[in-house]
Amino acid sequence: MKRIFLLSTAFALALSFQACQTADKKSATTKDSVAGDTTMVNGNHVAGAESTQSGLDEAGSTFLKKAAIGGIMEVEAAEVAEKNASSQAVKDFASKMLADHTKANAELKALAVQRKVITPDGLPADDQIHLDEMKKMTGVAFDKHYMEMMVTDHEKTVALFKEGMQNRDQELKTWATNTLSVIEGHDAMAKKIVSEMK
Repeated sequence: MKRIFLLSTAFALALSFQACQTADKKSATTKDSVAGDTTMVNGNHVAGAESTQSGLDEAGSTFLKKAAIGGIMEVEAAEVAEKNASSQAVKDFASKMLADHTKANAELKALAVQRKVITPDGLPADDQIHLDEMKKMTGVAFDKHYMEMMVTDHEKTVALFKEGMQNRDQELKTWATNTLSVIEGHDAMAKKIVSEMK
């Protein structure tokens, strides 16, 4: 009887020892995988350790967000102008806006993704309401409204991109500088068309 008790006790001890060893191995494995993985942030796996930071200062992030909204508005307004404008000069201007701003928007989006900045994919409510009102306009009234809006918008955009050129991020500065020259060209074209309107 004593032997059976001792054997069962020894067996129980052996089992509990084995269980402890297994738990230690699991614990060690878990610790190692977390310790060895520098891309764990607050217990969540992220694509890279830098994913928790944008890599841009606040001014750079704000610039990209504002430029994104402006770019979306230019593209959507140009699409309306291609349909609703009566003047061929306005239609041609709208086609140029569509091509140049679609390209600039794609470049901006790529830069924003690279710098971990979330930019808007749509227009704010006020801009959307304005665009919806423009869709109801046609002919000479549309041409005048659209082109005057283009002069105002491009003057603001030139000022915005001059700020962007001052940013410490070299890639953002380069993109802002290159895009500014295109926007200044648009500004000059818009002013010329408005001056020729009767």
